[in-house]
Amino acid sequence: MATKLRLKGQTGQEEKVVDIAEARNWDYYDLQRLVVVEREMVRSYDELLSLAGSERFKDKDTLDVFFMITMTGGCH
Repeated sequence: MATKLRLKGQTGQEEKVVDIAEARNWDYYDLQRLVVVEREMVRSYDELLSLAGSERFKDKDTLDVFFMITMTGGCH
């Protein structure tokens, strides 16, 4: 199971690697910021652990994480 997460920086932000346990306190319900791990949206810490332990990532030590900012609005 992957035990590290590589937080991909947005423009001007530095990448950093954190232990997967740090993700326990992330706000997965924030509608303004989505947690995307290896191109899959993750909605909870349990879902992240499941993904990290899945067959397709069994040989990876580190997973890439992006925090995607959502854009809301509409036409007037």
